[in-house]
Amino acid sequence: MRIAVLVPCRNEGRVIARKLRNLLALRWPQASAAAPHAVLVVDDGSEDDTAAQAAAFAPAYADAGILLVVLRNVERPGKVGAMRAGLARCGSGYDLVVLSDADVVLESQSLTALAQAFECDPRLGMACAAQRFVVDLADDGSCRSRDLLPLRDAGGRYDRWTALVRRLESRRGLLFSVHGQCLAWRASLGLLPRDGLAADDLDLMLQVRTLGLRVELVPEAVFVEQKTPAGAARDAQALRRARAYVQVVRRTPAADRTTFARLQSACYRRLPLSAPALAAALLLGIPLACALAGGATAALLALGVELLLVASGPGWSLARLLVTIARAMAHERTSTQPDRWEMARA
Repeated sequence: MRIAVLVPCRNEGRVIARKLRNLLALRWPQASAAAPHAVLVVDDGSEDDTAAQAAAFAPAYADAGILLVVLRNVERPGKVGAMRAGLARCGSGYDLVVLSDADVVLESQSLTALAQAFECDPRLGMACAAQRFVVDLADDGSCRSRDLLPLRDAGGRYDRWTALVRRLESRRGLLFSVHGQCLAWRASLGLLPRDGLAADDLDLMLQVRTLGLRVELVPEAVFVEQKTPAGAARDAQALRRARAYVQVVRRTPAADRTTFARLQSACYRRLPLSAPALAAALLLGIPLACALAGGATAALLALGVELLLVASGPGWSLARLLVTIARAMAHERTSTQPDRWEMARA
C-alpha cells in the first residue's frame, strides 16, 4: 500500500526534527520509485523555524525513496485547515492516509502493521495505533528515553482502563475513541475534517461509521507520547480535549446502522455529559437518604465514607475528571473551542 503521512504543525520547532528522524527510520511497505510513499508536513502559520527544519530533511528522505513535502496551510487557520491543505496536496494516488502529531514517535513496525490490517480486511475503513505514555523521549527519534536508555512508562490507571475498553470495542469494529496522534484511513473514502470541530479525529471516525465500515485499533502499531507532567499544563490540555469532545458529540448526529452501535454511541454521547450532575446528586442524595432513614449519625457516617472515597487515589482522579467535564460544558455554552492551539514542548 502506498502511504501518505500527514503531519500538521504549528510552532513545533522543538519536536519536528525528532518526528522526521523517527519517520525516516521506520519500516515502510514496499513502494516503487515511480510511486513513492510521502510525508507531508503542513505548517499552520508557525512563528518559529518549523518549516525550515522540516525542509532540511528533504535530501535524506529522497535518498530513502520517500517524498517529503513541506507546505504552508492555505486553507483557514487551524488544524482542520492544515489537514485539508495536506489532503488536497495528496491527491488520489495513495492508498492510506496516516495522520500523526509532531510530538509523538512511532515504533518501527507501526506503518507496516497498519498497512497489513487494511490489506487483510476490505471492510476496514479506519484504524489507529495503540498509545504508550512515557516520561520522556530521546531527541534522535528513537523509542528511547532522553538519556538514551529504555523508555520509562508513565501510563496510569485511567490510561490502562481506557486502553482495555478500546481493545474490546475494536473486536466488533466499533472503536469510538480513536487516537488522532496516529490515525489511518483509506484515501479512497475522501474524508475531510469539518470546520468548527476541534476533535477532528472523532469527526473523521463518525464519518467512517456513517459509511458502515469498521473502525479498529491495531495493537501491533504503537505510538509513544511523552506525558505532560501534572500541573497547570496538563489541566489545560485535559480541559481542551474535554471541550473538543463536548463539541463533537453535541454537533454531530448519530448515524449508526446496528442496534449495538446505536447503544454504544448513545452511551458516549450522554453518559459523560450527564456524569457530573449524577455524581453531585449521589453525593448529596445518599447522606440525605441516610438522614431520613437513620438520623444525623447515619448521615454523618455516609458523608465520612464519601469523603474517604473521594480522597482515595481512584476517587480523586474521578472527581478531577468530572470537574473537567463540567467545566468543559460550561465553557462550550458561552464560547467555542477553536481548532487552532499549540502545546508547550518540554
